[in-house]
Amino acid sequence: MRQSLVTMKSSLSAGCLLLIALPALAPAAITAIGTTGQLDRARKFQSLVAVPGHDDVQNLTSSFDFGAAMTSGNSDTLFVTGSLTLDKEFGNGEHELFANVVYAYGKDEDAVTTDEVLLTASWKKLYNERNYTGLRLDGRHDELADIDYRIALSALWGHYFKRDESTQLSWEGGLGYTLEKQGGTGDSFVHVYSGERFSHWVTDYTRIFQSLALFGNLTDISDYQLISELGLETYLSQDLSLKVFVQDKFENEPAQMRESNDLRVVSGVSYKF
Repeated sequence: MRQSLVTMKSSLSAGCLLLIALPALAPAAITAIGTTGQLDRARKFQSLVAVPGHDDVQNLTSSFDFGAAMTSGNSDTLFVTGSLTLDKEFGNGEHELFANVVYAYGKDEDAVTTDEVLLTASWKKLYNERNYTGLRLDGRHDELADIDYRIALSALWGHYFKRDESTQLSWEGGLGYTLEKQGGTGDSFVHVYSGERFSHWVTDYTRIFQSLALFGNLTDISDYQLISELGLETYLSQDLSLKVFVQDKFENEPAQMRESNDLRVVSGVSYKF
């Protein structure tokens, strides 16, 4: 954790230097659309960060994220994490597909401290500018939390409170079904899902992002999980960005001899392709 915090401080310092230098390099900005000048700057920025090999019709964004930390000497530790994200709009922007898979591994001396796979996939159908319906699939395998598997499929309805070139804020909720094997015991149940997502461009090349997801067992209100994330991303170039984020996973009823809370601070790079 200490090493991750040091890495986060270094990343934030680099982000601050970028905020000073970048305005002199490019005036493009993602901002709330209020004037013609703001719209022109937003369009210019979008052309700068356009994904090579994809045109505006496809509206496909792909990225690979990688983060690592290592210490050697009095203590030997290693932590690595990688993720792949695909995000696509089609049907004149009425449909959205999103998929993200994350793998994290860590060890301290000879003891494994992290061995986890997270999967999130969703489909949304907008039926006006602010409201949508859709499906969401979540999966998790976590050796340290003694979760062999957890698969949750949710049908949802959602609403965008704000949706423009600079800011997106949405909430969604619904019902679904969960299959899991935790602590060596298999279970299945109907769950309630509630999720919130926020993203905002604070400068020309820097954005903050945040998300929160709640899954609760309808037949046992004490059995629920919370997954939250808060981070900062700064573009270094058209294809490369620096990310620093905090991720927290809370299990109100963990497996025996396991902690309820898993907190992780990660810094790394993201490559768009």
